[in-house]
Amino acid sequence: MSAHLRLSPFDLFIDPLLNLQDGRLRALLAYWNAKRAGRPMPARVDVSPADIVSHLPSIFLIGATPPAVAPSHFHVRLMGTALNELFADDFTGRTLDERMSPKGASAFSKVLGIVCELRRPMRIHGAATFSQERVATEIEALILPLSVGGAGVEMAMGEIVKRASADAA
Repeated sequence: MSAHLRLSPFDLFIDPLLNLQDGRLRALLAYWNAKRAGRPMPARVDVSPADIVSHLPSIFLIGATPPAVAPSHFHVRLMGTALNELFADDFTGRTLDERMSPKGASAFSKVLGIVCELRRPMRIHGAATFSQERVATEIEALILPLSVGGAGVEMAMGEIVKRASADAA
């Protein structure tokens, strides 16, 4: 099925069907679904780092300020140590436009905006370059919406994992 949308100008694709290939991401999605407890999404307080210890190095938390459409509307609250290494930087405490290239910040804010608007998880996969010194890395990522007490998305939790080989999708 050709339901994957290319995130131009990058070699990344959005998979709204959540055809997760990595078992860690499937486990994180199952955890998120369990914490929803019938709601559209769990609240941030429902997610405990103690429950997802093995995921923490590759986890990120990003706050979303309405209308959540521009890179400056997304504030990185937490970036795991494996992500700091992957990006060769720590974005914690910064907005996307403060630490990412303009193209990268724009593309990622669009994906986060979709997650906020639709209030549903999103999968990204493909090849990405995370710093100027590095070659493209095959990744798979899951972005999950979180509320902070209301019905709207006020935060996104995600995990990025390196893939051993290219996606066949």
